[in-house]
Amino acid sequence: MTTEIKEQTGPSIESQIDSEETVSIRVEDLIVGRRINHPIYDAHGVLLLAADSVVNSRFKQLLRDRKMPQVEIHNEDAASVSLGSDTMLDASSQGIFSTELTAKLDRLIESGSMFVANTGPAVRDSMVMHGCKAYDPAQREKLFEQQKQFGESLDGMMRGALTGKPPSGADITGMAASYLTQLTSDADSVISAAVEAGKDESLSQHCLQMSLLGMAIGTELNLDENNVRNIGLCGLVHDWGMVRVQEKIGRGRRQLSPLERMEMQKHPIFSLEMLENVAGIPSVVPVVCYQVHEQPNGLGYPRQRSHKMIHLFARILNVAHSYVSLTSSREDRPALMPYAAMEYLLRLTNDKTIDQGPMRALLNLLSLFPIGSIVILTDGSAARVIRRNKDFYTGPIVQLIQTADGKNVDPLDPDSIIDLNVSDLEIDQALPTPGKDEIDLSSDLFDGQI
Repeated sequence: MTTEIKEQTGPSIESQIDSEETVSIRVEDLIVGRRINHPIYDAHGVLLLAADSVVNSRFKQLLRDRKMPQVEIHNEDAASVSLGSDTMLDASSQGIFSTELTAKLDRLIESGSMFVANTGPAVRDSMVMHGCKAYDPAQREKLFEQQKQFGESLDGMMRGALTGKPPSGADITGMAASYLTQLTSDADSVISAAVEAGKDESLSQHCLQMSLLGMAIGTELNLDENNVRNIGLCGLVHDWGMVRVQEKIGRGRRQLSPLERMEMQKHPIFSLEMLENVAGIPSVVPVVCYQVHEQPNGLGYPRQRSHKMIHLFARILNVAHSYVSLTSSREDRPALMPYAAMEYLLRLTNDKTIDQGPMRALLNLLSLFPIGSIVILTDGSAARVIRRNKDFYTGPIVQLIQTADGKNVDPLDPDSIIDLNVSDLEIDQALPTPGKDEIDLSSDLFDGQI
């Protein structure tokens, strides 16, 4: 049976079904293949799905197209078409999404006082732009070594917090401050080094990449030093609760069962509990960590907040998380090519899955062909994107790595660096990163999920 949302109007929904007889269920929680005994209407009395119909993928997609994150389901159908919270949570975890700590944060969020203001000059004003200049090899080696050391330190901090031996806030803030200094001196090189060092896709490297990208996005949005540093700090600690999740459901990158997914979605609350004992962190950090996985369209977790009720730092880090996740492998698919990830994220701004402002900043920061991407130029030569090029998204600065006839190019040759905005050459195609299993959007392996 083909499901259609029928444009039939009639009496108001209140007269069709007593509101006390319905419950609100997230569209994403509807189970395909389950039958309903009662009709489903929208708030204006339009029939969405007739009685005795089966929920299918087409119906869910049509609801998404209508920007309907939730739908009212008759009480008698609710248990059969979704796994309610009573089904998903065992007795030991009842109330895990509602603790004294989360209640305090919810009150703060709902008070509408989460504004962000600069108290100093924008960091962007002090950024050094290098134009057509190669990376400093010696500095790159230092960056790789630091990324490795930071990863080991951060992993130790997470484990310590899990076992009741939390680090001081100053230890974590020091990492963010170091990143901020490096970003101002050569953001392109720092971002590139972090991407390369993060190929092991560990939790600590994920947090480091999130921190760095988040700070860079904040810089593009003209935030000051204190705000940018706080974004970096939030990025470093936001996923600490995943350590507790890994203890329960394992570390394997695989498809999660509904129960495991519910457990995974508790991790922001776990992170808050672990951070409670970390002294010296700014008060904004718990709020942001609580909200990083919320989405402007109200389909995120753990509270399904919408745009105005999500802190700016959380919206920034949500964009960073989306990019890092798409360019990382999962059990059900390889990583996306950087260009494909950027293309997909641009699509997600249309339905407000991610925030348009931070996404535009990410595009400014990385270009349409992100830093580190391998591309083929129109003359057949291969190059690596090494720097963004102002607002010229499709014409970044690249460094040749191979001629059209397959000969390697000397990386020290100054003529190997090309500003594609002023060159006759253009990017003809993007390629997967050598040595890394990557796919594009057209692959059957890509399921469209972050």
